Amino acid sequence: MGAPWTDLREAIAALRVTVPDSFESQVRQYLTTLARWERAGRLTGYRDLGAQVRHLVIESLMLLSVVPAPGAPLLDIGTGAGVPGLILKLARPDWRVALMEAGRRRANFLRDAARTLGMTGLAIHHGRAESLAGSLGERFRTVTMRAVVDPGRGARLARPFLEPDSVLIMTLGPAAAPESGEIREVTLAPAGDLPGRRRFLIMRRAEIDAAVSRGTVRTHDRGGEPERRRR
Repeated sequence: MGAPWTDLREAIAALRVTVPDSFESQVRQYLTTLARWERAGRLTGYRDLGAQVRHLVIESLMLLSVVPAPGAPLLDIGTGAGVPGLILKLARPDWRVALMEAGRRRANFLRDAARTLGMTGLAIHHGRAESLAGSLGERFRTVTMRAVVDPGRGARLARPFLEPDSVLIMTLGPAAAPESGEIREVTLAPAGDLPGRRRFLIMRRAEIDAAVSRGTVRTHDRGGEPERRRR
C-alpha cells in the first residue's frame, strides 16, 4: 500500500506543484470515502488504490500544473467522482471551486465527501450544463473538463460559464488536433508506473467567441454532459 503514496510524492516533486501539508491525508480520506461508496456500485473505473492515485489524483495535479493564474473561481463540468475539481480544491484550499455533475448518485457522493473532508468554498451542482447555464453564467475564471469529449462540444458547453479573460482547459486524447487554442503537454519522467504524458487544450474565452462567430462551435446542437471513460 505504500507504493501509491510514494508515486504521489514523486509526482508532486516532478511537477513542482506546491500542495498543503494536509493534502496527502485528505486524499487518503477521499479515497476511503470513495471505496465505501463503491461497495454499493462503481463510481469510477479504477479498481485498485494504485490506479486511483495515478489516474484520479496525479492526473488532476498534471492538469493543475497548466492552469493559468489566477485559477479561481473554477468550475469542473462533468466532474464524476470529483476529478479533477475536488482534487484541485484539496491542492488549492483557498480557491472557490464548483463541481457540476448530472448523475444523482455521483452528486450525492460528492456532498458526502465534502462533509467528510470538512471542505468550505466548494459548491456542488446536480444537473446538466445546459440547464445550469442561466443561474451560473459568466462566473468562472477557469472551466475544466477531464472526460473525453470533442473540443468543439466542450467549448459550447463551457462558454456560458466563462467570465471575460477566462480559460477552458480540457484533457485531450493523443490524436486530437483542435483548430483553436493552445496544446500543453505535461510529462512525468521517468514515468515508471505514473501517467507518462498528458495533453491539455487551453482555450481562452476570446478564442471560443471567435470560433462561435465563424460557426465552428455551434451553440444549439443537441447533446449533454461530456461522456466519461474510466472516471
